[in-house]
Amino acid sequence: MSAGRTAFEQDDREQVRTILGRAPARVLVLGADGMAIVRRWNEAGASVTFLASPDELGGEGANWDVAYLAGALERERWDRWLLQRVHRRLEPGGLLVVLTLNLLDLGSLAGLTHLASRAAHQLGRRMGARTALPTADRSTFRGRRYRLSRLAGMVEGIGFEVVTRTTDGHLPPALAAALGPVGRQAGRWIRLLARRLPSLWGGDRPFPPPETAHVGYRERHADAVAARDVWRATARLAPPRPVDIEDWARLAPVVLAPHPDDEIIGCGGTLLDLAARGGAVTIVQVTDGSDSAAFLDEPEATRTQVRLDEARAVADRLNAREIVCLRADNRALRPTAELRGRIRETIVRARAALVFAPSFTDIHPDHQTVLRLLAESLGEMPGPLPEVALYEVWSLVAPTHVRDVGPRMLEIEELLLLYETALKVDDYVHLVAERLIFNSFEYRGVAGYVEGFQVLPGARFLELASGHFGAPAPAR
Repeated sequence: MSAGRTAFEQDDREQVRTILGRAPARVLVLGADGMAIVRRWNEAGASVTFLASPDELGGEGANWDVAYLAGALERERWDRWLLQRVHRRLEPGGLLVVLTLNLLDLGSLAGLTHLASRAAHQLGRRMGARTALPTADRSTFRGRRYRLSRLAGMVEGIGFEVVTRTTDGHLPPALAAALGPVGRQAGRWIRLLARRLPSLWGGDRPFPPPETAHVGYRERHADAVAARDVWRATARLAPPRPVDIEDWARLAPVVLAPHPDDEIIGCGGTLLDLAARGGAVTIVQVTDGSDSAAFLDEPEATRTQVRLDEARAVADRLNAREIVCLRADNRALRPTAELRGRIRETIVRARAALVFAPSFTDIHPDHQTVLRLLAESLGEMPGPLPEVALYEVWSLVAPTHVRDVGPRMLEIEELLLLYETALKVDDYVHLVAERLIFNSFEYRGVAGYVEGFQVLPGARFLELASGHFGAPAPAR
């Protein structure tokens, strides 16, 4: 038997039964290398679904007790998204078995070649321009390999408990010993078994301890915390108070989303509560979302439409009164008179007394453009101005109001997962959850999920916008 095939030919049925606590009735085998696994579980009497490609997975249907990724993960560009989709289709407590190529494959020409290519690629990225916003890799995808620790961390972050992790196809013992710790991790294949936990913390998945969820978040997002604190000191804000959701539901709120998904990232739980109280929520999608790295090979008609289709599905699930798509080009957003006029018309038509928008502290240039458009729109608006509730995306606000959205977290997750294009690139589900847990520790001192908003009277918002953008306050 060659070392390169041991990962797939190993009979792990007894191990799986022991960890699962029973014989699996339904088994998924995903990946063209998994036929030996299919045969073994067929012989054991399990109902086996074999999919050669992740494209065949889908999002609905029967769930499985065990899912094998048999050489599939390293061939899939959106690997974390594949794991997230498999997580959704596993039964609670079900098992994930990953068989994938090891980055520390020092015993084959293919492994050494990949290591050299990866080193050159990483060097090129590090020498390139850096930004505060994460940037997706848009280079041609030719496959990948994993370090065992990175793979385990990714799997655990999605909502799995790693049970066992090993490597197969080891180096000769003398060479492995000479290489020390690296030699002990070397091998052609990684084999990882993990038990499915809930995706989100709370209930059957305990919240992370304060030193991780609160102190650790502060350290990882020090710039955002510092910007928030400067803003809070300047504004001299009182401690935040709870949102009066019944009052806000009567204000016909309008939500400005620079990109499809920002409305859920920033205030999804509060919007769900508002709609449930009969609030007439209007969602304004400013751009078409066409700049996503997930559109690497898509035609223009797809780039400019798919994310808006996702946004409509989200608005329907949210039970919003209306969704308005301004279709500004995500690749060239500018504060034009046309966009300013359409935002103003939407607010007037909705008779909105509350407008949600990104924060002054948000680092994304498109979010700042939308904030400027709102200020210019309100400056041209006759009559009383609506209040403005600034929400968090790539920022932290100095909140005047907070909302406990713990009861809505599963729905927030489902809404975010409808934004499949964005979720391919970044795990917004857990990025949002970690921020909301931080807010709960920060403003309530206990574990939970809290959305925060800085709510400003319209006139005060215009004053702050004038100073922020370095322009005279609009005449009214």
